[in-house]
Amino acid sequence: MVDGAGPVRRFTAITIPQLRPILLLTVVLSTIGTLQLFDEPYVLTGGGPDNATLTVTMYLYNNGFKYFGFGYASALAYALALIVSALGVLQVKLMGERR
Repeated sequence: MVDGAGPVRRFTAITIPQLRPILLLTVVLSTIGTLQLFDEPYVLTGGGPDNATLTVTMYLYNNGFKYFGFGYASALAYALALIVSALGVLQVKLMGERR
């Protein structure tokens, strides 16, 4: 207010940069949570009609414990872990602290 900045300028120049670490943490955790979604679709629909609500983790679970394809399910789990890690690193690089 001392320098004559309006409310929009204060928000974009002061508030958003100070919230960057919190926003980054929220985005990374939301991405991880979304890719690991299992409980709600499994309990509510079990994959739904014609696999409409099938998630990656439900597909992994079905292959491992319903069809007994443990090797394929293990490979899917490793691939999911790599995808989650890569997305996390990418988000940190894109939204990381700017100096």
